[in-house]
Amino acid sequence: MIESRLSVPVLRLISDYVDHYAAIDPDRECLIFGTQRLSYAETRGHIDRMAQALIASGVEPGDRVAFFSTSRLEFWLHFLAVTDIGAIWLGLNPKYTQAELEYLIKDAEPRMIFAFPELLGNTYTIVLEALACHESVQELVWVGEDEPIKESNGTAWSDFSARADSIDLTSLEKRRAAVETMDPAFMVYTSGSTGKPKGTLLTHYGQIFTGVVGVERKGLRERRMICNLPINHVGAVGDICARTMIGGGTIFFHEEFDPALMMADIETERLDVFAAPPTIFQICMNHADFASRDLSSVELLAWGGAAMPLDVLRTFREKTGARFCTVGYGMTETVGGVTFSELEDTNERLVETIGTPDKRLPLRIWLNDQEREAAIGEEGEIQVCGNFLMKAYWRRPQDTAEAFTKDGWMHTGDLAKLRSDGHILFTGRLSQMFKSGGYNVYPVEIELCLQEHPDVDIAAVVGVADPIYQEVGYAYVVLLENCNLDETALRAWCKQGLANYKVPKRFTVVRELPLLPIGKVDKVRLMELASAKN
Repeated sequence: MIESRLSVPVLRLISDYVDHYAAIDPDRECLIFGTQRLSYAETRGHIDRMAQALIASGVEPGDRVAFFSTSRLEFWLHFLAVTDIGAIWLGLNPKYTQAELEYLIKDAEPRMIFAFPELLGNTYTIVLEALACHESVQELVWVGEDEPIKESNGTAWSDFSARADSIDLTSLEKRRAAVETMDPAFMVYTSGSTGKPKGTLLTHYGQIFTGVVGVERKGLRERRMICNLPINHVGAVGDICARTMIGGGTIFFHEEFDPALMMADIETERLDVFAAPPTIFQICMNHADFASRDLSSVELLAWGGAAMPLDVLRTFREKTGARFCTVGYGMTETVGGVTFSELEDTNERLVETIGTPDKRLPLRIWLNDQEREAAIGEEGEIQVCGNFLMKAYWRRPQDTAEAFTKDGWMHTGDLAKLRSDGHILFTGRLSQMFKSGGYNVYPVEIELCLQEHPDVDIAAVVGVADPIYQEVGYAYVVLLENCNLDETALRAWCKQGLANYKVPKRFTVVRELPLLPIGKVDKVRLMELASAKN
């Protein structure tokens, strides 16, 4: 049984929750990866030793420290150790190109880089040694290596760890005590869809406060769930790892999304939360193992970042027997969710809306051109206010200033309408909205229409330049197995439910959609493909 309101303390530092639950139940499982299983008490021991070694290595408050890895137990221990001593943690995604990684290192200027030389059968030593040549990087540490790697300037993990012996626990506690709750804890780079990626500085307090509210609103006390998202994303760090730990739960790490492994662990470990972007739900539902796996332990289905197709939600509720579902809205700059559905909301509300605001996380729908709050049914920009928000964009004071209104509300760039029942209808992004013949067109509305077709699995729509209408929509559609729809049929379907100016100019049936590492559809790539065809 999930209780929707459970008191969770607002502590000072993110890692304080390890101590909090270790004092209550030291043997409670905290982190699991393969055969590695750490209790809350054991987790604190690992954090302390790593933090001592970081101090001995010369890491000072405010220094950036980067970690190059897939979603493994070591990444979260490293995050907690770095933030514990006032440094700023940065996750690096192995799927990034060398040019993308070079940009991040040049911009963030980390003092140290920690990295696995091999991940998922790929070797990264050459790439990482090149990154370590940047003038800010004073040391490259090879995680998990007991001996130095031949012809490498990197430090073996055993040599790094041995430095902890020179820092006693009293010195460590003094360092921890000097860290303020409003200090930046980690940096997440935004996707850069409208320009070069920006480093978003997120504080201990921001992660803790939104995490506490999220635990209470989403029923996430003492939950057991999987983290298989890339570590450079707020979804992995905040939505899954931090929030699960704040609620006293257990995190299961998977290096990448593998539908077979994900469903196998849910069955074997009797996990009670299935949390992922809707695309992952859809891929699992279409996997050959879905019918045979026992997912009855799942009590709560949770998603965000995109609309959940109704047929997928119904299928998962029937398969798992989950009584509770939750969807919400948030972004990197808000650290966590700022709207929440009720745990027993109807399927209609869950699919069509992003829930309701929480009074502790002030939110308004604002008409920028009229400088007033939107009335029910009027479309405006979602704006958020509070000291839990990002501290700043790293070394970008102008971008930081432009992100906020004069009265302190943060622009999200997302559009929504307030319904008469108090729920919020997400209508799209300002950056994704396109104008066709003078009309505003929002891709999410077209995507939902297409996904209501019984033969359509997933759909994505992007706007493309057009000499007559300024912009038109291009739709990319994945059909269910053994289904056969052509462009004529898809256009006819859209015309039944959409105004003519919203109907895409072109429909392309594809086997799969390009995905970002987080599991969302890569709209930038689709726009490139659409522009090439135009």
